[in-house]
Formats: sequence, structure tokens, C-alpha cells
Amino acid sequence: MADRAISPAPVPRSPARLWLDLARAGNFPSVWSNVLAALVLSSPVAAAWPAPGLLLLAFLAGSLAYAGGTTLNDVFDAGFDRQHRPERAIPRGLISRATAGWVGGLQLALGLGLLVFLGASPLAAAGLAATILLYDWLHKRWAGSVVLMAGCRVMLAVTLATLPGHAMTPAFVGWITALFVYIIVLSILARREYHPGAPAEKLGKIVRKLLAFIPFVDAAALLVVVAWIPAVCCAVAVPLGRWAQRMAASG
Repeated sequence: MADRAISPAPVPRSPARLWLDLARAGNFPSVWSNVLAALVLSSPVAAAWPAPGLLLLAFLAGSLAYAGGTTLNDVFDAGFDRQHRPERAIPRGLISRATAGWVGGLQLALGLGLLVFLGASPLAAAGLAATILLYDWLHKRWAGSVVLMAGCRVMLAVTLATLPGHAMTPAFVGWITALFVYIIVLSILARREYHPGAPAEKLGKIVRKLLAFIPFVDAAALLVVVAWIPAVCCAVAVPLGRWAQRMAASG
């Protein structure tokens, strides 16, 4: 059997950086863009800018829910990652699986609790939690889990649309449909990274770019309703996301 190439030793990371890596913090800008688009497109007043307090709390809620989902994803995938992604924090023993499970569960609960505190439907928030947990549990076992991956982003948007004074307008429905299709395509490419003989490094770069480009879907939908300033903010999230991916692992 041919000798395996020796990988360079992983660069030491601070505890904070390890947790940001588990949270896929490099993808937070695309979550914020989704949140902004959801609040604007579900508003009964065309192109209305959300109240600053609501927007900031919604950003925090979306980030916590996303961080909880991705941290729990690594908890569920610990066995797989020992073989395929040994550089991650749990396989390396830098963070225990049990600790990551508690932290991820707390992040998810806080994110969902904040959404309900803001006035979102508890039923919608529960649907978001179920979609995230089902994806984390099934995505290595079921190829159809790409639908659940797309569903996580869509359910976050739907939950925001249940806030007081918001509704699923035609523009909102059109946007989440486009977002759903985009994420499914992205997820199918991501699954191919682990196929035998697949160009994993090349596919990984493509997937990271597509993740960073999610805000373009949001910006396009906002332009349709002539929400120029929110659209520009979403577009700015693309280079911000590319920068964040370089600062924190997001794979």
C-alpha cells in the first residue's frame, strides 16, 4: 500500500477560535443577509426597513440558531470526522463531544427562545428546531437530506415572517422558493466532496464560494420590491462572508 502524504501539523487555535470554527462563523454574514431579507420581504409595507432593535435581536437569534445547528452537526458527525475530517476540534480532542453537545443545544435553544420572545410563532420555531436536528442526524445517512439543509434556511425565514406585523407576502414566497433551490444545488455539490475520486479540494472551494454568495439571492429578491438599501446591504454581505470564511473555518 502506498504511503500516505504526511499532513502539516494543525495550527494551534485559541479556545474562542475553536468554538467559532464549530459554529461555522464564516457563514454568519449570509445568515444576517437572510434575516434582513426575511424581515423586509415579509413586511406589509413595501421596502420597509426593520426597526434597529428588532433587526439586531433577529441577527443574534439567527446566528445562535445557526451556531447551535452546526455545532450539533459536528457532534453527530464525530465518528465520520475521525476518518474524513480529523483536523476538526472534536476528533482532535480539543473539545469533548459531550461539551460540544451541551453548548450546541444551549445555542440552539437560546436562538429559538429569542425568536419566540420577539413574537414569532412557537410552532414555527419548533419546526425550525426539528428541521435542524433532523438534518444533523440524517445528512450522512440520507441523500435526500439536501432538502432538510435548504429547509433550515427557509424555516428561519418562515419563523421570522410570523413576527407581529409580518406575513408571507408573494415576494417573500418567491424569495424563499429561490433560496430553497439554491441551497439544494449547493448541498448536492457539498455531498460530492466525500465521493471516492472526487476533487475534494476544488469542490470545497466551490461550496465555500456558493455559501458566501447566498446574499446575492437575497439582494435580487429585494431589488424586485425596490428595496434598494437592504439589497445593497445584502450584496455587501458577500465580500464580508468571503473575508469571514478566511478568518474562521466554515466548511
